[in-house]
Amino acid sequence: MAQAEPARKTHIVQPGETLSGIAEKYGVKAGDLATWNQIADPAKIRAGAKLVVSPPAKPAKKTYTVALGDTFSGIAKKFGVEVGELMAYNGYEDPTKLLAGSEIKIPAAKPKLKKYEVVAGDTFFSIGEKFGVTADELMAHNGYEDATKLLAGTTIEIPAKATKPKPKPKPQPGTGETVYTTVAGDTYASVAKKFRITEKALRSYNGTRSPDKLPPGYKLYIPSS
Repeated sequence: MAQAEPARKTHIVQPGETLSGIAEKYGVKAGDLATWNQIADPAKIRAGAKLVVSPPAKPAKKTYTVALGDTFSGIAKKFGVEVGELMAYNGYEDPTKLLAGSEIKIPAAKPKLKKYEVVAGDTFFSIGEKFGVTADELMAHNGYEDATKLLAGTTIEIPAKATKPKPKPKPQPGTGETVYTTVAGDTYASVAKKFRITEKALRSYNGTRSPDKLPPGYKLYIPSS
């Protein structure tokens, strides 16, 4: 049975009291008081109001009672955590010291990162589009500064919390917009010159989605001149 959450400390506002004064009295921050009590304007607290002045209880740590035959690897698999992390979290160095009946703490499971093996023709941009992340996020997460260093056969990680970029609208017939796929040696300046536009206009039109250096196979949107 789940234990009931302990009652939080409250305070009845007296005439002339301020939120900052009440916060100082209880050793908490005025901003926290406003948040706990859903106060939009701290200057408008009224006498007689009942305020919560203690923080909410922290969630109880998850624990597990070791059964006969249990191992760190088996328990780690059960709760979706790493064996080494589980042992370190409980101060164990020797896995054979785990005894039936002992209680161990379970650390919060970390999100598993996807891994991807690069194939010939892949670019950070094309991989990012496949997994819904930006090329910049993908490069930063894997420690790349130069997009051209991505090699076939390399395994890279896909960021777990990356935000999916808004897709660039596909060119519609008659809009005059062109999609250009870069080749080795292309730069913003050379592509801009090819289409008789300025480099600034090219970069601005492609927005924050464009990398600093152009890898081969990258799609650039060309505004009508």
